[in-house]
Amino acid sequence: MKIEVLGAERRRRWRHEDKIRIVEESFAPGTVVCDVARRHEIANSLLFSWRRQAREGRLGGGGVETGFVPVTISAADTKRPVSGDVAARSEASPRFPPRLRVD
Repeated sequence: MKIEVLGAERRRRWRHEDKIRIVEESFAPGTVVCDVARRHEIANSLLFSWRRQAREGRLGGGGVETGFVPVTISAADTKRPVSGDVAARSEASPRFPPRLRVD
């Protein structure tokens, strides 16, 4: 009698360079993350975990440069300087007419 085990768990060990390559591929503009995971035969959740770790600088690899740097945006960074002409024009003629208050 011969017994064959189907669906045995396979746990792969990914090299750091392969993780970086896959994560960078998933960050390309217009890329669907789930398609990248399917193409490399990994679970969607694993790829999303790798992406989060890369953004946080925790993907690992023993000092290999990942190309990802944590970014902090402050409130001062979100305001663009406005020239006086643009500011005066926007105050004089708003893009939308003011709403009428009905009491």
